Amino acid sequence: SFTRENGEFVGTETYKRIISAYFRMTPDEYEERYTQDLKIGKLNALLARGVWVSDDETVEAYRRQRELADIDLIQLRYESRLDQVSVTEEEARASYAASADEYRRDEERVIRYLTVEVSRLRRLLPVDVVELQAYYDEHVDDFIESEQAHASHILIRVTPTATEDQKAEAKLRADAVAQLAASGADFSELASKHSDDPGSKDDGGDLGWFARGRMVEEFSDAVFSAKPGELIGPVKSQFGYHIIKIEGFRPEHRRPFEEVEEQVRFRVLEGRSAAEAEARATSLARRLESDQPDTIEAWQAIADEDEAVVLNQSPPFEVGAVVPGTGEDAELADEAFAAETGDIRGPRPVPRGWIVWQLEEVRPAGVPPFEDVRSEVEQRVRRDKAMDLAAEEGRILAERWRQGEDAEALAKEFGSTVTETRDHRHGAPVGTIGVLSAVDQAVFSTQEGTVLEPIRVGARGVVVSRVNQLTLIDPEELEREMESVRANLMAERADRLLRSILNERRRETPITVNNELMQRFAPTQS
Repeated sequence: SFTRENGEFVGTETYKRIISAYFRMTPDEYEERYTQDLKIGKLNALLARGVWVSDDETVEAYRRQRELADIDLIQLRYESRLDQVSVTEEEARASYAASADEYRRDEERVIRYLTVEVSRLRRLLPVDVVELQAYYDEHVDDFIESEQAHASHILIRVTPTATEDQKAEAKLRADAVAQLAASGADFSELASKHSDDPGSKDDGGDLGWFARGRMVEEFSDAVFSAKPGELIGPVKSQFGYHIIKIEGFRPEHRRPFEEVEEQVRFRVLEGRSAAEAEARATSLARRLESDQPDTIEAWQAIADEDEAVVLNQSPPFEVGAVVPGTGEDAELADEAFAAETGDIRGPRPVPRGWIVWQLEEVRPAGVPPFEDVRSEVEQRVRRDKAMDLAAEEGRILAERWRQGEDAEALAKEFGSTVTETRDHRHGAPVGTIGVLSAVDQAVFSTQEGTVLEPIRVGARGVVVSRVNQLTLIDPEELEREMESVRANLMAERADRLLRSILNERRRETPITVNNELMQRFAPTQS
């Protein structure tokens, strides 16, 4: 950038202009940034020299990059078999006795609390139409709706990992569909037949009304540059190719009061109901301190006096945990661990409104008795038995598949479907099932045409697979590429180490605030 064709320096003034035009910096800023980059590069090189990747790791990485498999899978979920199994008292107690330590827990606490719910108050507090109209008149700009377009589309999807051949095939397919649409074919029928967009194809490709910028940039720019009734495309975006039919446009307009009345009501009551919730919670706190209700019935009676109040009791929680139903604030749990049984605390804001609470119970640390965890134990035993049942059915299914029975028919009989996966790589997700490491290991260690024994995949049940085609590594090619692959892995590992070092330094570096800069960008007070 800074040399002429003969290799000479362009000169100081040209150098400054290039930096200003292309990098939006002063020369001092650019040179400081460039110096930092050089230092980081040197550090990266130093780190790379201290990193080593073994032969086994290199081979494994090469296999992940190059090996491919075409497989069909049938997933048998254990959940659908839960109603086919039962758990006896003896089985549950035996399971608990064999694994009691797995139920060990830290000290837990339980609170009982009354919530004054803001959402209920919004429905209960009175507000007249005159007040709503006045708010609308004062905030008319908030109810202006920008220009909108109504369009339908047909998506020919191109995945991020598509090969050049696959991209070319998608473009040919998109051109063909566009020609059919231009020749007068029914656009809705074309979308239902050809579109790869599951969200719109069943509606004939209809996307409804949307504002400029709502869709990806290429799509939005194309639509808002067209005319009503026009067919455009294929338009390329990150998702693939779009053939688009422009249904119409709606100009910018102010939505009338009648259309947004409920939205205005929500805004008017939002602040009022929050303040009212706090006031009612404060009153509840005084009431509880005065009455000292000691039964759930007494607490419920107080809650029943106000339609906006709801009685809740938390599940057991540990110190520092988030109390279910009260938002993301862990301070409530900390307060509960500082309280004594029977203490009444609050009011305290939560996402739903305001609460007043009492420490109801302290559960000591240790292995809880069987009765306290009976439901957990029974659920575990039922899950294990359902998984065993799915595995047994999987063995039957695998054997019949090997004998030549149709996969679709087998899957339907066993309450599942066939997932077809093409060009599958190590560690890639399989359809909607997810990443199946154990299945990958078995698939890439067998032969084409093999139906594998059922493999348990944790909470996802059991998977039976058939390997249709395998592309495995060539040993001679591996030998030639070994050092190149190792070098890339070493560079990646050094880069991760560098990022770790930089992140650690950022955590250690104190944050400073440039008050002069803050003042320059601070909003002015009207």
